[in-house]
Amino acid sequence: MDQNNQKPAIALWVITPKGAGIAQRIAGRLENVTIHAGKSAGRPEDALFFDSLAEAVEKHFRSYDAHVFVMATGIAVRMIAPLLDSKHVDPAVVTVDESAGFAVSLVSGHLGGANAWTEKIAAITGACPVITTATDRAGVPAVDLLAKQHGLQADNPEAVRAVSMALISGQKPLRYDPYQVLASGLGQWTQDINTPDFDNQPGIYVCHHCPDLPENVLVLRPTSLAVGMGLNSGTDAGQLCEAVYSAFARHRLSVKSIRAFATICEKTREPGLREMARHFARPLTGYSRARLAKIKDVPTPSETVEKHMGVKSVCEAAAIKAARSGQILVPKQKTKNTTVAVAALDFLS
Repeated sequence: MDQNNQKPAIALWVITPKGAGIAQRIAGRLENVTIHAGKSAGRPEDALFFDSLAEAVEKHFRSYDAHVFVMATGIAVRMIAPLLDSKHVDPAVVTVDESAGFAVSLVSGHLGGANAWTEKIAAITGACPVITTATDRAGVPAVDLLAKQHGLQADNPEAVRAVSMALISGQKPLRYDPYQVLASGLGQWTQDINTPDFDNQPGIYVCHHCPDLPENVLVLRPTSLAVGMGLNSGTDAGQLCEAVYSAFARHRLSVKSIRAFATICEKTREPGLREMARHFARPLTGYSRARLAKIKDVPTPSETVEKHMGVKSVCEAAAIKAARSGQILVPKQKTKNTTVAVAALDFLS
């Protein structure tokens, strides 16, 4: 799968010698491709062979980022139908007929990349690309794809439909986007607003705060928050995670917007802190005493912390440092064994 910047994994499915020939042409032009061939497909080079197409597709469906079926679209539909979940998690599926007349984007056109794969495969085979997603046909931006490209996570992906329908019908959805993450892609298509007042109109909200919003507003989370952590030695990951969740809930912030965790260097060796960072799938950074001491404007300096750690602040100073001198949104929150502070970046890059 496409992890850690590896090339996307692609499966090519063939059941006849003619289909195998097309698959080999495609495989010769793309990277990280595996051909899966049936008994009647001849013996294509380097292929994996199967007895039952349905069983093989079921076994491997979630193992690839994209599937290309070189066969009738109806066959492909019957193979994948029981395996589909949603466009947010399904791999891309493309079909190519055995005359290479048409390449069809079948499933996960935007988020899975099937539309892009269709264009590539059409260019390789000479097929006519067939793309039927409504935004593409209407010539308007695909909001879900733009969000993915900018690293934004959706709270309510079902709201994409309301925004897309507004775009297709010629409306300009409202867009609250303080960091202007989507300004380049949606600026001319949306109406930028300075306060999150949508008045029940379709819209897009790009921010780490969690206000109450209408259902037709797509909520997208930028990675704009740095979390500073302090802890007693031996504190387990459960206590640390609970402290983070509680602080974010109390101040109505989204944990999806966490960009990184930060603390003093010595604490990065704590197993509980490392496990907590893995739980949130975010990096953990440690700063030296000297670097933390340079952060002067901490809201709640502590003589006790200075006595034990050599600096007047750990969690607040670390949050500010990790946020590139950004503003503290959540000053130090204390539990028995932890302290948590949250700072917002002034700009994203």
